[in-house]
Amino acid sequence: MPLYDARIQVVHDCPYSILTRKYPEATIAMWCNMHSHVFELSAPSEEVLKLVEKELGNLGTKQATVREGSLLRMITKDCDCKPGVANIIEEEGLWHEEPVVYRQGWENYHIVGHEREAFGRLVKRIEKEGGTVQLQSLKPLRLRGAAEDMLFTTSTLFAGLTDRQVKVLAMACVSGYFDQPAKVDLDDLARRAGISRSTYAEHLRKAESKLLENLCPVIQMAADVQRAT
Repeated sequence: MPLYDARIQVVHDCPYSILTRKYPEATIAMWCNMHSHVFELSAPSEEVLKLVEKELGNLGTKQATVREGSLLRMITKDCDCKPGVANIIEEEGLWHEEPVVYRQGWENYHIVGHEREAFGRLVKRIEKEGGTVQLQSLKPLRLRGAAEDMLFTTSTLFAGLTDRQVKVLAMACVSGYFDQPAKVDLDDLARRAGISRSTYAEHLRKAESKLLENLCPVIQMAADVQRAT
């Protein structure tokens, strides 16, 4: 039985989507076990991060907050999830991978399932409930061996990068610097960061170089797999 992999973006009446529409430069990742939530917040400035943390804390009972560099993780108890996209995904016999990522008002889902038609039904049901859906990709999922499916953690990915390099890289990503066409330029980013253009560009260049160096084993593995198939 074939397995399909899809990426979709959804906008609907959800407090976390509304929050990232209000603060479009912020990103919220959410894990939920139906008893509590874990949120990971990131934003290009400390001011925005604190505003999002405060408003997010008002949506649930905050249990703990942990700060790690430019990221803030928050745990809230008593899951307040209302029936929504995740429920529809489950009802259609599909599965979604956590976290759900909220950015610029959009909910981003990674979904897998055995029935291709179920993805079409999913889109129609979300739209019927008043949501807007963008199906970004839908393709057969090739099953991989255990050796390919190695764990690549964020600590491995960002190994060797300084806090400043991670911050400028995150700001560039969130602000749309890598979009085609780019939404901002280096002058805009440097002004937001409060540093010179040349300093920002240097931090970004070193971050990109180190990131690609850390990704080289995965890139080589992908190339080897393609040659073998």
